[in-house]
Amino acid sequence: MSSQRYPPEFKDEAVRQVLERGYTVAEVSQRLGVSAHSLYKWVKAVKPDKSDEQAAELVEAKSEILRLRAQMRRIEEERDIPKKGRSVLCQRARVKYRFINDHRHEFNTMTMCRVLRVARSGLYQWLHKPLSDRAIDNQRLLAQILASYQGSSGVYGAPRVFLDLREAGETCGKNRVARLMKEHKIKALRGYKAPRVIAGRPSILNPNKLQCEFTVGCPDKAWVTDITYIRTWQGWLYLAVVVDLFSRRVVGWSMKPTLHRSLVVDALLMAVWRRRPKEKVLIHSDQGTQYGSDDWHRFCLAHNLDPSMSRRGNCWDNAVVESFFSSLKKERIRKRIYKTRDLAKADVFDYIEVFYNRVRRHTHLGGVSPEAFEMASV
Repeated sequence: MSSQRYPPEFKDEAVRQVLERGYTVAEVSQRLGVSAHSLYKWVKAVKPDKSDEQAAELVEAKSEILRLRAQMRRIEEERDIPKKGRSVLCQRARVKYRFINDHRHEFNTMTMCRVLRVARSGLYQWLHKPLSDRAIDNQRLLAQILASYQGSSGVYGAPRVFLDLREAGETCGKNRVARLMKEHKIKALRGYKAPRVIAGRPSILNPNKLQCEFTVGCPDKAWVTDITYIRTWQGWLYLAVVVDLFSRRVVGWSMKPTLHRSLVVDALLMAVWRRRPKEKVLIHSDQGTQYGSDDWHRFCLAHNLDPSMSRRGNCWDNAVVESFFSSLKKERIRKRIYKTRDLAKADVFDYIEVFYNRVRRHTHLGGVSPEAFEMASV
């Protein structure tokens, strides 16, 4: 396999095995199945030049001192602003603008805008004209909204109030009426019964094409994917994996500190890079927002993947990847809280690439590892 076939995230974790965890290049090369020549090039690309290391450290130390001094001044200012302005922290923007204008000789204007969470452009606009034409018109419209609302004895919401205003000759939009009513806490007074949660509702985006058929006869015919979380002292680390149902091998994974949709797309991208499927592959997931995003569907369409989704509230529809997460947390994590996200990434990487895919015996595969099962099936 050429170096171009390895995703950047795979290369970064392989280099960390050498630079941070103390393994030799030969050991990492043998464990991961990567050529020593390629691994040397990866390490050399990120390893700093020793001749410039001392000069770089000195420059970095001076820059760090200057940065910390500036940061300390900023922190002290950000500490003092809420003390002075504690009475306006939860007020409207115009009240905050008045506070900023009164204290502009004491604190930095930009810092006050950031701490009080208001736009600086809005402050300058308020200085020239404290009440805009829009605000004046909103006050006039609010009076008509209250008249319609009170005339209905409080049972009219935004849609019916909007119809009253249109009948009276107003040309405002429905969203504007709803926004004004929400800002002034005007809402319909009527009984409300919370809807009963319906488990097992099918997806409206993609049907369940897998139908719990977890045994397939050839590689890269059906993949399953899901997301789990790992606890660290720095916060959550989210892991997305893609598993091939044929060999139960983790063919793609990605780890990030947030649940952004790029987490699942990067995991699927790694699977496509490593497997290079020649025919359409069924990719099955749950009904998470990441799998319903436009980025996910565009990627599937561009790489000849056929998306499928489980029923809501049915973890059994995606039991294979749920089983993998259970094995990961029972066999490696064991309720541990990692000190940093990097330590968690390194440990999960070791479990997936070194142990699970290459060594761990899988009951479904007759007691052999996923890699050995694929090699025997060739």
